[in-house]
Amino acid sequence: MFIEVLIVAIIAGLIWGGRLTNLGRLNFKYIYLVFAAYLIQVGIGFWAPRYAFGGYPYLHIGSYLLLLLVLRKNRHLPGINYILGGTVMNFVVIALNGGYMPVRADVIPKSMAAALATGHGGTHALMTASTKLGFLADIFYISLPYQKQLISMGDIIINVGLVILVILGMKKGK
Repeated sequence: MFIEVLIVAIIAGLIWGGRLTNLGRLNFKYIYLVFAAYLIQVGIGFWAPRYAFGGYPYLHIGSYLLLLLVLRKNRHLPGINYILGGTVMNFVVIALNGGYMPVRADVIPKSMAAALATGHGGTHALMTASTKLGFLADIFYISLPYQKQLISMGDIIINVGLVILVILGMKKGK
């Protein structure tokens, strides 16, 4: 969903007279750590169904710690405080639930719920009665024509911040 929001934000920024080149001029510190965190999460998603390893939850939490560090160092940028707030929300629910983002079983396809029930969900796990802060979990199911996705309240706030960052970042320096 972040990609779709990014595309919409870029189009809106262009409509409102912004320039893509201005995004490159933003003083975004430690951006390479964002890519490292992303690669960790993608790696978990790829390897978890194939290989049992008890460290996946710790890697997941570690990837969020990298993101939190980067966002903290970039609070001077427009929209980053929203992105930081949404990331904190996601981090807290993940950390309190053993390194997994809880998912509502009743809003996902049965095949996805069955895969998560096996314990090979990588970064996600089914919500249970013992899930902590379930209202911050992936509880919203979005079905787009080309993709189905679960998102959390934190993801929504991150997307708001991303729109602000891109649109104002494109206008900066005009």
